[in-house]
Amino acid sequence: MFIQHKNLKSLSIPASKVTHLHAASSSVQLAFAGFPPQLCSAYLVWVSSGDKSLIVIGFYMNESERSIFFVPKSGEVLSSQALDVYQEGLNFVESMGFVLGETDFHLMAAAKKERFWASLPISQLPKNLTGAGQAEPSPVENAKIRESRELSLISLGRFLAGM
Repeated sequence: MFIQHKNLKSLSIPASKVTHLHAASSSVQLAFAGFPPQLCSAYLVWVSSGDKSLIVIGFYMNESERSIFFVPKSGEVLSSQALDVYQEGLNFVESMGFVLGETDFHLMAAAKKERFWASLPISQLPKNLTGAGQAEPSPVENAKIRESRELSLISLGRFLAGM
């Protein structure tokens, strides 16, 4: 199960930490809370650090020029278990109407990986973080959802700090 990571604005990580990358072959119209319906691109990213891996799903909203990220509810997993979570992420993204294709990122030379990764909108900070359409957090949240988000944030924080 994947949940939205509301505090993550970009995947500003080194390209060398990206193990696999799938990207949508075309955009799909989606509506996320706080944003108008619009064409979005989708990315499935496998990030590794040591014996831990994190699977991240990124949707880039073309009109709003913003990224929305989803991470597994359980956070990072042992690298030996990451393939199952990656497949779950692939199924999640494709259930939304996207067709994901392997980018062969893992086969690229290091310099080409850096250039390719830097060109992706999900790896860049939004140009304007305070524009119209920015979602405001709801004052009332379900306790179970809040707890899941907090665990995911803690897990993501530990994972990124270990990089």
